[in-house]
Amino acid sequence: MHKFSLFFISLMFTISAIAFNTDSLFVTIEKHALNKGDTLFFDCNFKYENPSKSRITLNVVIENIEKTKQWKFRYPLINGNANPSIVIGNDIPEGNYAITFLIQNDFLSIKGIIKDYNVKTKGINYLLLTKDKDSYIGFLNPELAGYFTTPRMIFEDTARIIFSEVGKKYQSLYIDIKSYIDSTYKPIAQLTQFLTIGEVKKEKDTLLAENYKLDLNEKKQFTLNQVTVKSVVKKKVELFDEAYSSGLFKFGFPQIFDGIEGNQIGYSMDIFSFLQGRVAGLQVKRNSMGNYSIKWRDGNVDVYLDEFKVDNEMASYVNTNDIAMIKVFPPFSGGPSNNGSIAIYTKRGAYYSENSNRKYNFEIVGYTPELSTWK
Repeated sequence: MHKFSLFFISLMFTISAIAFNTDSLFVTIEKHALNKGDTLFFDCNFKYENPSKSRITLNVVIENIEKTKQWKFRYPLINGNANPSIVIGNDIPEGNYAITFLIQNDFLSIKGIIKDYNVKTKGINYLLLTKDKDSYIGFLNPELAGYFTTPRMIFEDTARIIFSEVGKKYQSLYIDIKSYIDSTYKPIAQLTQFLTIGEVKKEKDTLLAENYKLDLNEKKQFTLNQVTVKSVVKKKVELFDEAYSSGLFKFGFPQIFDGIEGNQIGYSMDIFSFLQGRVAGLQVKRNSMGNYSIKWRDGNVDVYLDEFKVDNEMASYVNTNDIAMIKVFPPFSGGPSNNGSIAIYTKRGAYYSENSNRKYNFEIVGYTPELSTWK
């Protein structure tokens, strides 16, 4: 290893020791000099006296010493402890990095307000669908003005939360929400250490490290080279598919139905009555209780709402006017399941009308997985 690298690591431990002696936040990093493909292991311990801080949030910000690029991670801090792992991706440039640990006195929960809330409403239910296919159902009793706050939640990656008015199947709720941990915050504890990725020779980084300080309010700007692209004009549903289909949902040979420029989906009573008779081999039956049975030549069919697996009843509750696209994958034709799949996508982004009188279905960002990749 070069002499400078040894000096830089020595500097890292000096700065860390100063932080440890002046703060209630303690962080132990297994190795400060790593290579691409290595795993960064660290243990975080936060000393607190107030029991209300037993469940809060650890934010981790990694930034190159030149302060031109930044990566953010966040973890639940339970009883003052967290010990996640981060794999260093192959695209991370070699160099010197600052890693800052910030304690946020908030935990994941959702606050919201219902527009024109009717005080005679019996309350609202919410369904939380997570990427690991777990689902949670809860009940909320909003204030007279329509404000509400969900209980605290723990889930990794992203989830979808769907609100519904008690006693109503077809929803007309208009809700604005905000996640507590996505809000601007002032750290109650903060600590910076340093990492070296690969062989580093730049002596100027020593001075940069000595004077490094994370600025949470700093706006980073990047200039991209101008690129001219000539292409065929695509339909809106094709652009939507490119923007919002991911993973296995991008592949295969689905039959696609357009709810953005087409109006037939919106005129249907529910998603399954729309599909009935439109897809060869798909059997849609409804029993005397109003529940749907969906089969593909007597085989099971998996149903997804915005790429989260749901049951037939939940899917039938989606307001058809809010559907942007339906992708129907026959069995063994690709897609998320060999059973055959129905993937329902709701309108969002530029495809969601700001003049709509309904907004009750949201994607929310949770915590970083305990094992994640820095890329």
